[in-house]
Amino acid sequence: MSPDPDYDLISDEDLSRQMMPRIAVPDHESWLARDLALSNALKDRVSVLRDQRYGEGPRQLADLYPAPRPGAPIILFFHGGYWRALSKDHLGFVAGPLVEAGAAAVLPGYDLCPGVPLKTVVAQARQALLWTRQQAARLNGDPDRIYVAGNSAGAHLAAMMMTEDWTRHGLPRAPIAGAILVTGIYDLRPVLRIQVNEDVRLAPEDVLGVSPQFLPLHCRVPAIVAAGAAEPPLWIEQSRRFAARLSATGADVRLMEIAGLHHFSITHSLSDSNAPLTRAILDLVHR
Repeated sequence: MSPDPDYDLISDEDLSRQMMPRIAVPDHESWLARDLALSNALKDRVSVLRDQRYGEGPRQLADLYPAPRPGAPIILFFHGGYWRALSKDHLGFVAGPLVEAGAAAVLPGYDLCPGVPLKTVVAQARQALLWTRQQAARLNGDPDRIYVAGNSAGAHLAAMMMTEDWTRHGLPRAPIAGAILVTGIYDLRPVLRIQVNEDVRLAPEDVLGVSPQFLPLHCRVPAIVAAGAAEPPLWIEQSRRFAARLSATGADVRLMEIAGLHHFSITHSLSDSNAPLTRAILDLVHR
C-alpha cells in the first residue's frame, strides 16, 4: 500500500488546490454544462423511468434505465459534487453506453449537505441499493448482479457500500457483484481543512467513520478504481491507496490512471462507449 500522506506537512493552500477539483480544473463549469446537455439528449436514445421515489428525503428520487433484455447486470451509479452540489441529472449520460451494451442503470439522487449530515447521505445510498434490488424486474435486471458505482463523492458513497455489514439488513451477504469507483475520495481527513467543509461540516471525530480507507470491508468483489493521470498527485493517491486496500482483501482490482484526463474529463469520457474506462466497465459487468 502507498504510504499514508502526512497532511500536516501540506499547506492549506496546496491542500485546497489538490483536493478541490473545482480549483484544480478552472474551466469545470464548461465540463458540467456539457455533461448536463449529454444527459438531456439521452432521453431521445433510451427509455427511462424518471424520478422514482426510493425514500422520504426531497431528493431521494432515482432514474431507472431498463436493460433491453431480462437477466442483465445493474449498475447503481451515484453522482458526485462533494456531497453538497450537482444531481443525478448531470450524470444521466453514463447510462447510454451501459444500456446500449445490454446492462441496466439506476441513477439515484440524494439529499445534500449542509441540509443533512454526511452520515445521512451514506444512509440514503444504502437505501438506494436495497431499493434497487427490489426494482430488478422493472429493470430487466438480475438482483444478484448489482454493481455499485460513482464518480468523485459518488465513488465515496459506492465504496461506503462495501464497508456495510449487510447481515444487519437481513441479507446473508453483501448485495454487490462488483464496484466501479471513478476519481473518488476515500480518506476524508483533508476535507477538514478545505472550503468544502463549510457545507459538509465534518468534525474530526467523524472522519474515520465515513472514510472507507479505514473501515472494515465486508465484501470481496471485482473492482475498477480509476483516476485521471492529469489530476493532482494527492487526489490520484486516494485511488492508489484504496485500490491497494481492496487488493489486500484478495479482491480482483484494476487500478486505472488514464493519461490526459482530469477530474471532469474522466467522468465525461463515460459517454463514449469506446473510451478505455467505459470498455473496462463493460468488460467487468459482462464477465
